[in-house]
Amino acid sequence: MPHPNPPPAYRERGSDERAINLRLVSENYRSCLNRASYAEYSKIVHVLTQSPRVNFPTGREEPIHPGETGTGGIRRLIETSLPEMDPDRRIKLSELIGRPYTLRIDADYKPSVRVDAGDAREAVSSMNKVFDAF
Repeated sequence: MPHPNPPPAYRERGSDERAINLRLVSENYRSCLNRASYAEYSKIVHVLTQSPRVNFPTGREEPIHPGETGTGGIRRLIETSLPEMDPDRRIKLSELIGRPYTLRIDADYKPSVRVDAGDAREAVSSMNKVFDAF
């Protein structure tokens, strides 16, 4: 069900994560990937909570990132629940958040995966594009 009064926490969390990330990109690559992914997610959730067409999974205040099988999670919500945004832009935005999420999963849960400055820059670039989309 749509959030009747979207909490400012999503907007604030996204902005905080973005600011922190700009400092992490130069040396803390794994943390940078993590924070960039969460900043994007928070920014998009903030926007989605303001859309009357959004229904989050029962018992949750936000969408599931990749979504349970068959639901599509946040990417499906982006593609179907932002009517003020051009359909092609919604698809592009949905695709844009997929890569940083994958990078974050690797950085957080696969210590054997090499994470470097290029990955961190890619994550920050994606994060900035998401923030600039709204």
